[in-house]
Amino acid sequence: MRILVVRTSALGDTVLATPVFRALRARWPEAEIHFVTSGAFAPLFEGLPDLHRVWRWEPKERHAGLRGLSRFAAEVRAAGPFAFGIDLQNKARTSAFLSLVRPARRLAFVKRSGLVEVARSLAGDDPVLDRGPAAALYLEALAPLELPAVDLRPSIVVPPAAAAAADRLLAGADGAPIAALAPGARWALKRWAPERFAEVGDALAAKGARLVLAGGPGDLRELEGVRAALRTMPIGDTAGLDVAGLAAVLARSAVLVTGDSAPSHLAQAVGTPVVAVFGPTSARRWGPLAGAGTALSLPLACSPCSNHGKRGCPLGHHACLVDLPADPVAAVALAALRADREAGGDAAAAAARRELVPLAARAARGARELRP
Repeated sequence: MRILVVRTSALGDTVLATPVFRALRARWPEAEIHFVTSGAFAPLFEGLPDLHRVWRWEPKERHAGLRGLSRFAAEVRAAGPFAFGIDLQNKARTSAFLSLVRPARRLAFVKRSGLVEVARSLAGDDPVLDRGPAAALYLEALAPLELPAVDLRPSIVVPPAAAAAADRLLAGADGAPIAALAPGARWALKRWAPERFAEVGDALAAKGARLVLAGGPGDLRELEGVRAALRTMPIGDTAGLDVAGLAAVLARSAVLVTGDSAPSHLAQAVGTPVVAVFGPTSARRWGPLAGAGTALSLPLACSPCSNHGKRGCPLGHHACLVDLPADPVAAVALAALRADREAGGDAAAAAARRELVPLAARAARGARELRP
């Protein structure tokens, strides 16, 4: 039996879909599981033990337009037939692709239904999904397949070339533990101030860590903002690496301090403790899993207010991140740094529970000022 799974964007969402492979393999140990994803992401999944083949979808290049889509679908169809086609993207293009591949049965990840809900989603105004981790929501959509419960931790592969590139970038660490700072996020509403990241970085450097700035070409402004605010010079940044190189750098880091962004999910997949700063989006859905780290946020009644951070703050103050200080984040990151990588996630979570009391008091003191 052959099963085709499709998820092409975004990077973090795609990484979080990998427990689906694990569940499918547990349900059908002899099945061939094929995965269609972005060509840029494919190296992260090629070599995963649960996958038979990874197909590189390049809609802006060789698969551009209807002709390119048809050609790609014909190529994949020739590797079939497929008993199941599982669309974890559920966009018009992926739906059309699966129609052309013609699996015997199709399932799709449906987050919302009806024209009103779809329109609200496009405007960034859809109801917040906050009932569980993203991986669990994917598996929930596949309930008709009666898949067994599996570990929800994401998994990726770090290719040797990416590992070598990371070694070159981090050579200046001279054996010191590496703390990665990832200030970027696709949507501005999810970004914590670069100056706050710099405060955390300097606190980690004061305890012997060497700093690396983590992000891609789209994060250059945030990376430079952190670099300018730091008192400690970082050993480099990952903006010149591909996504596999970024993952390799995170795999060599003792802790990652980040917002709600793709590096958080990559770090979980390579076993690096994560300290994630959350505000408008759901930490329950997008935050680190138990044992992988922790999410820190101000306990405000208005948060979470957005699924992805597309729109601005509905109340106009953005207090969830503007009012979140650096000190508690630094304390949690230091707890992870002092522990080894295996215990760092639990150490960070324990420290976060201690820091939650003053954070809650801070939020309560500011409640009158934060009312719309």
